[in-house]
Amino acid sequence: MNELKRIFTLDLRSLALMRIAVAGVLIGDLIDRLIEFQHFYSVNGVIPFTSAQEYYAEMPTWSFHLLIQSDTYQLILFGFHLVFAIGLLLGFRSRLAAAGCWFLFASLIARAPVLLTGGDMLMASMLFWLMWIPSGRFISLDSKSRSATNRSGRTICGLATAGILMQFVVMYTLTGIYKWNPEWHNGTALFMIMDDQALTKPLGIWLTQYPGVLKLLTYGTLALELAAPVLLLSPVATQRFRSIGVISYIGLHAGIFLTIEVLGFSPISMAGLLGLTPALLWSYRPLKTLANRFGISNPDSEYSTTENNPDGSVKLSGQPLSPGSKFREFCAGSGLTCMLFFATWQMLLHGELVPMQYKVNWAVHQLRMDQTWTMFHIPSQLCYRYLLEGRDSNGEFVDLLRGYKTRETVDDIPDVPDEPIRFESSRWLLLYRQMGSAQYFNQQLHTIRYLRTHNPAATDLPTAAELDIKEVVFHGAAGTREIRDLSDLVLLSHVDFRAKGGYQSGQSHGVWEHYRDDGSLDSKGTYDYGLRHGAWSFYHPNGQLASEGRFDLGHEHGLWTMYDEAGNRTAHGEFVDGQKEGTWTFWYENGGMSTGFFKDDELVN
Repeated sequence: MNELKRIFTLDLRSLALMRIAVAGVLIGDLIDRLIEFQHFYSVNGVIPFTSAQEYYAEMPTWSFHLLIQSDTYQLILFGFHLVFAIGLLLGFRSRLAAAGCWFLFASLIARAPVLLTGGDMLMASMLFWLMWIPSGRFISLDSKSRSATNRSGRTICGLATAGILMQFVVMYTLTGIYKWNPEWHNGTALFMIMDDQALTKPLGIWLTQYPGVLKLLTYGTLALELAAPVLLLSPVATQRFRSIGVISYIGLHAGIFLTIEVLGFSPISMAGLLGLTPALLWSYRPLKTLANRFGISNPDSEYSTTENNPDGSVKLSGQPLSPGSKFREFCAGSGLTCMLFFATWQMLLHGELVPMQYKVNWAVHQLRMDQTWTMFHIPSQLCYRYLLEGRDSNGEFVDLLRGYKTRETVDDIPDVPDEPIRFESSRWLLLYRQMGSAQYFNQQLHTIRYLRTHNPAATDLPTAAELDIKEVVFHGAAGTREIRDLSDLVLLSHVDFRAKGGYQSGQSHGVWEHYRDDGSLDSKGTYDYGLRHGAWSFYHPNGQLASEGRFDLGHEHGLWTMYDEAGNRTAHGEFVDGQKEGTWTFWYENGGMSTGFFKDDELVN
């Protein structure tokens, strides 16, 4: 037990640094979201309330932000959120401030699930654990009201400190395990990501000149992630190993942040890692200078047993352990540490296999702990090109987010674009990257239709409305440059701006009307989740009825009648699953009539 206490004991001064850093990252994140509020969080934005509600249809969730569809209400919640975040930064009622931040952040990320990132889930986790830790003991307004006796404790051990440690251990180890594949084994992973440039920052592009360096960094990243249990949970030389781990992981995230677009994941990771800073590092600059400035120096020794202070924290005292005692404690501690680590690992990795799967997943989701750590595990999947091709009233096709002509006629096949799309902000990049996946299919139509009023390309291109775009085709291609050169674009979605109707789960649903470029009615009928179903009527350009009948889940089914532009019948018969079957009757302009018998859409008599 003493061994586990020593492993899961954290320094309260380090947790104070973590509190300040997490609050700083949160404030920056909220300001960034507010800057683009009208696009991502307003009632008429690119992510409507229905999109979030449909996403959570199978897993009901709670969210204050989804209670009222009002921009004023949303801004009030942002205001309260900033107040709590500032309170956390200053260390005023730290636990209460952390609780307010957690509730509002967990609510906020449910408002726009398509923008959810690993950084958001890590932020929710850090705020959750801060609720249970006296992170305001040092460097805070709370500390001003405490007596010297109450401030004497330097360390704390409990479920919350174990939770913070295990969060990072599980995150890094699972990330490393998922990367155990040829693209990482051959050392090309980082070069592959950065050379593609879809997610690469200028420094990353510059590094592609040195593939040998990127190969070393690839192997180093994989080794460092898999070493997390040893570096962060070692039962011997705990502080020395943890010091190496904290410095290494902060360096890893700094490198990621400077070279690859990952939004808030790296900043919140570095902020959380500060809480793991062992007492050993407080004896070195710049932490020693900081400790002296705030009168919180005199770090504890790593070679010690544990005993509880009256206030519930853990202090370290005693003599250095002998080599024999170290070895025995190492064996005992290693067993317990491995049991705890792999129990957590199994819970996160194999949650789908446990009994009562839905209830477990539902409970975990409500705490916003439903995390997956597969980022960058298969780099080639992050090498993608999207093409949003709009057709104008002249019949010309243009790439709406790059600004050049894509093809001459509807029969031509557009090429896979060479360069990635440049967006005006990271969140637009995330939105378009996410909506290309099946998980966020219901967001595609909303995003494409939003192009009518706003073009997120950083090159100041006109909107779809300004270009008089009639319809948009969303194409995609994934894989390395070599793979994309040998493949064609895949049709992901098609949106007709001329049509009128409703959506359900991202697909046409209910009554719809389709119009031609000149505004004349082309057809009307009902859709059932993207498939024509029920009665439909089609019209000639002059407004006369061209045909009428019924569809069954996308196929003509039942009796159909066709008419010419003068309103005269031209054909009548039955369809079965989209194919002519049985006897059909045909009428001609000269007044003649004939019949024919069809089998599987072929005339047999």
